[in-house]
Amino acid sequence: MAVHKLVLDDFVDADYSLFAIHCDLEDYRLAFHINCALNTNLKRTKEDIDFNDNKASFSLFEWENANLKTTWNLIKNSCLLENNSINQGLFADRSEKNWTTYHLLDEHSSVNYFLKISGGNKEADETALELQKISAISMAYALDVEELKSKDYLILN
Repeated sequence: MAVHKLVLDDFVDADYSLFAIHCDLEDYRLAFHINCALNTNLKRTKEDIDFNDNKASFSLFEWENANLKTTWNLIKNSCLLENNSINQGLFADRSEKNWTTYHLLDEHSSVNYFLKISGGNKEADETALELQKISAISMAYALDVEELKSKDYLILN
């Protein structure tokens, strides 16, 4: 009897461009600047990207262009969560709150936002240049999707 082995890595399709954006703006302000500069219509989704294991939630903006058959996603890379710590000894009666930062993609922890463009054939260099023209963005560049270790976090559908 023959044994058939199914490798799930064969079904992973990286049909998208990914851009790293370094910016100090709030997510809604960055989405506004991108909408103005690139003639898009990014809007906040009703649900964020969340993970139940650490209760981290990352904001998500989306725009579907039916004419070009592309989907644009602006994703915040960091999430700040409050942790309660239990004190011992002299200060046992006080509860102290600590803050922990979680990142969507840990290998790019210095990146503030990711812009994912699915299905389009627009040049990545051209989009990166348009992003760099936005005065609020410190730095923007294209990332190689194949080199990402945790690209499963970018599957949004």
